[in-house]
Amino acid sequence: MPLFERLTTTIPGQWEKVIATALLVGMGLLASHLWARYLSRGEISAEKRRIHLVWARNVIWFVVLLIMVSVWASTLAGFALSLAAVAGAMLVVSKELVMCVHGYLYVTLVQPFKIGDVIEFNQFHGRVVDIDMFATTLVELDRAGQRTGKMVEFPNGLLLTHPLKNASPNGVFALHAIRIPVPLSMAQDLERIEAAAMAAADRTTSPWREDAMDHFRKAAEENFIALPSGKTKVSWDFSDPEHLVLVIRVASPITERPKVEQAVFRDTWHAIHQPSPSAVPSAQPQP
Repeated sequence: MPLFERLTTTIPGQWEKVIATALLVGMGLLASHLWARYLSRGEISAEKRRIHLVWARNVIWFVVLLIMVSVWASTLAGFALSLAAVAGAMLVVSKELVMCVHGYLYVTLVQPFKIGDVIEFNQFHGRVVDIDMFATTLVELDRAGQRTGKMVEFPNGLLLTHPLKNASPNGVFALHAIRIPVPLSMAQDLERIEAAAMAAADRTTSPWREDAMDHFRKAAEENFIALPSGKTKVSWDFSDPEHLVLVIRVASPITERPKVEQAVFRDTWHAIHQPSPSAVPSAQPQP
């Protein structure tokens, strides 16, 4: 029997719905493609372009799925009892799949993170670039905040059972703690080291310091929570008696954190290795 006749026998009287379903899928693909081309011609940043693309894609396919269900509703109604039994079996067999969908609903409704945020999840650390119904994709970052060139993808179901840390919850600006190890041989000169670190941090963050402070103040008022002021602060971590660690907290744009860390570390390290004024011998007058 020819293939067309087999399909006709298998789906009697349902060809209109099959054609409608194919058209819906085609329209969804076309709409996603046209939206991506429209965004590529705009003058917005790559991060905002990615946010709009993911949001529009999810909305388009949600609408397509909703229409497809309504098209096949009358046919599915006849198999309600069978579908109930199959659904029960799928809940047992496909538990992970159901958890992924629930995880996507959790991300959509609660919004613990969004496209462009830097998150730490299990052993993963990276910037969120895609969120779909089943998985979240990250661009992996190293400890210095530099891209490693690797992509990380994890199922959304893990979000329901594992804690997550969002390193950029307050929008454009974020607080960043820069840790600089200091040799114990320099422990007698802590004041000079703190002053050098404060000067280096203030010099690096001066272009946006006032904007960052305004940003954190507005975020605290809107969210009704107490947030740091955004001012530069210096402290010491002496939890390990064999090592001293200077901690410099600065406010910086999320995308500039790696550059800020390198600049503050370099300037501080150069400053503390310069001989102190008291250590420079004064010139003796000639007889």
